[in-house]
Amino acid sequence: MTETRFFSNRIVTPDGVVSGEMVIQGGRIVSVDARGSEPRHALDWADDIIIPGLIDIHTDNLEKHFMPRPGTRWDSFGAALAHDAQCAAAGITTVYDSLSLSGAKNGLDRGEALPEMMEAVSRAAAAGALKADHRLHLRCEVSNPYLMDLVAQHIDNPALALFSVMDHAPGQRNMGGLEGWRKKWRFQGKSEAEIDAQLVETLERRDTANAPRRRAEIAAIAKLAALPLASHDDSSEAHIEEAAAFGVTIAEFPVTMEAARHAAKHNMINVMGAPNFVRGGSHSGNVSARDIASEGLLHALCSDYVPMSMIKAAFQLTEAPFAWSLPRAMDVVAGAPARMCGLSDRGELRSGLRADFVRVRVLSDWPTPVEVWREGIRVA
Repeated sequence: MTETRFFSNRIVTPDGVVSGEMVIQGGRIVSVDARGSEPRHALDWADDIIIPGLIDIHTDNLEKHFMPRPGTRWDSFGAALAHDAQCAAAGITTVYDSLSLSGAKNGLDRGEALPEMMEAVSRAAAAGALKADHRLHLRCEVSNPYLMDLVAQHIDNPALALFSVMDHAPGQRNMGGLEGWRKKWRFQGKSEAEIDAQLVETLERRDTANAPRRRAEIAAIAKLAALPLASHDDSSEAHIEEAAAFGVTIAEFPVTMEAARHAAKHNMINVMGAPNFVRGGSHSGNVSARDIASEGLLHALCSDYVPMSMIKAAFQLTEAPFAWSLPRAMDVVAGAPARMCGLSDRGELRSGLRADFVRVRVLSDWPTPVEVWREGIRVA
């Protein structure tokens, strides 16, 4: 097998930043050794930083490429290619495509579109056209009366790797109460009469769905499939207690500090959106990811809706006022996501793991992926 050597003054390992050589062979890391100067036959990356390939457990990015404008669909295979390329260029080598079973949104019927999007990703992967390793994160909207029928259609998908449960009905979780829900629709130009009619219809759908029972059913399916389960947008101690009783291990986007604190007490992994961190606050008025980090409650980051946000947020964690070490910062975008999803073969730069790594150069205050490697092959 061909052996490739890389030299850098800054190789980010779990134990510290090493000036030395990383050796890869057969798609795996053979060794990471400290050396005082560039060894012979090594690619010299000088002061560029070598970090693990990022692992993104939640991204809505595929939907944006499938429907780039409201009511306008793009070719599904082309959407998969564009989504994948954007993730790889951001240093993401493993991506969980978080596809929603929540009915229609902005003209996109998820029940109808989801099989087409999943098929396109699967077809692109089989053709060797994808740069990143793609897995399926099934977002289960418990207020959807047709949820269980939709889950049944996808439960045997070999790419299925993560479940999450969510409730976006008016007044639930991150909706900011009924007034917050109304405000969102006013902003989109709906009249008060239209909003009232939609409220009645949406609440009737939630009642029909029997949301609490659906939450329990999804938890049972995740347990039977031995897949991790995340609870989405929890806002109170009661939400966390409910999640803990269902065997949830991941608190995805807790919307209040109260929920994040209580999740940590239950040994749940708090995952926040990197765009929230980079922007300095939530676009919907929820708790700031920076405040979560300041309290020591930030365990992992995901791209949510901007792939390039993960690497930016991780490097921001090394700056004031946080001043995290590079290994700790990289853990929230690689090591911790790997552990929470049971990926024992990646997420760190150490002997025996997959050679998924990124060559990073800071350009105009932006950590910029210069080269991206997956299983020992350069993909971006």
